[in-house]
Amino acid sequence: MVMIACQTELTCLHCDAVTPHTIVYASLYIKRISCNQCSFAMEKPVTVLMQQYLHDLPKRAYTLTHRLKGEALSHPISFASSLPKRLIHKPIELTRELVDVCL
Repeated sequence: MVMIACQTELTCLHCDAVTPHTIVYASLYIKRISCNQCSFAMEKPVTVLMQQYLHDLPKRAYTLTHRLKGEALSHPISFASSLPKRLIHKPIELTRELVDVCL
C-alpha cells in the first residue's frame, strides 16, 4: 500500500491556531501530522505503529476468511479462478503494508 496524505484544518500545538495540516497514513494508521504553516510535526514511533499493526492483523485475517468463505459459496467458479492470483498478491500486499508502517 502507498502512504496517503490528507489535508485538514486542526489546532496546531505549536502555533496555537487553527491551521492547515497534512496527515500521513501508513496503511490504516496515522503516521505523521504536520502543520503546513509552521512545519511543526508529530510522528508516531515505529514501535507504536508496529504494535497497532500486529494487534489488528489477527482480526483482519479472521474477517478475510469469512469474506472468502462467503465468496466461495456464492460464486465458486470466479472464486476458484481468482485464487492463484490472490495467493501471490496477498503476501506482497502485507509486505508492502509492513514496509510502510516501519519506514
